Amino acid sequence: MNLKDPKTQQTIIFVVVLILVLVLFFRFPYTANQKKIKLLTSRMDSLKIEVQKAEAARARLPELQAKIARLEAEWEKAKEMLPLAKEIPSLIQQISNSGTKAGTNFLLFKPSSPVPKTGSIYSEIPVQIKVTCSYHQLGRFLSNVGNLSRIVNVPAVKITAGKDRSVEAELSTITYTVTQAKEVSRGVPARTQ
Repeated sequence: MNLKDPKTQQTIIFVVVLILVLVLFFRFPYTANQKKIKLLTSRMDSLKIEVQKAEAARARLPELQAKIARLEAEWEKAKEMLPLAKEIPSLIQQISNSGTKAGTNFLLFKPSSPVPKTGSIYSEIPVQIKVTCSYHQLGRFLSNVGNLSRIVNVPAVKITAGKDRSVEAELSTITYTVTQAKEVSRGVPARTQ
């Protein structure tokens, strides 16, 4: 190898420049790109996990929609059982009709004002009822009240003997009403980003 030979000098210069270019390439752009590649690879992995979660949620969507529909039907049924304050007169009429249908004679039918329950969305409405009837008619009346679509609780019954094989019954009943109408939003909530 002759260093004075121009071809050898060109080869040496070419090799030195090539090494210098390679060193500079690996020192700056390649290292920076490697960091970007690692960052993008980790981002891609996290996105793959999110896609898998979204696909799993999408697969469960029909099941969740059926559950929402079932819960909405139960909510509607529960709203019927717990009327708003404006529906109380019709409920009291239903109780009265239940007694009439059973053959009872009302001596007293006294609804009280609503008593709000602390920390709750409902109020209790006590109703004092006094009836005369036969024992079996009283049973039918209580059965009719228990079968109403609304919630009516009869926590106390006092029965005394009446005239001509009848009984006189004093009933303490409690019905309930919603004090704060809280509506449940329907459908799927908006997606936040």
